[in-house]
Amino acid sequence: MPSINLDDLQPGMVLAEDAAHLNGRVLLRAGTEINEKHIDIFRMWGVIAANIEEISQEDIGANVTEHVDPVIQQKAEDKMRELFQHTDLSFPPMADLFQLRLREYIALMSKEKHQ
Repeated sequence: MPSINLDDLQPGMVLAEDAAHLNGRVLLRAGTEINEKHIDIFRMWGVIAANIEEISQEDIGANVTEHVDPVIQQKAEDKMRELFQHTDLSFPPMADLFQLRLREYIALMSKEKHQ
């Protein structure tokens, strides 16, 4: 089950696993439906991602690239694949990092295009 970055969490999503602080303190139990207050709590405690029920890595990628110029999308993916060419993207933390960097790079390229 892929981790969803804090910035991509939406009210109404349901936790697939307990959300915990790095010290192990459980902040929310699996099965909890997330609301805005929960997202704020995650920010305060430094939680950067959570595992969400019924969502796949493909769904995450679709959310990231939903309203992106296809040319920018392709250039960003090509650049990230070049940068991550020596990594194992089947390893969940690396796949998460790849998606995070892809989203950031798309945002940067989109911003430059509109300036």
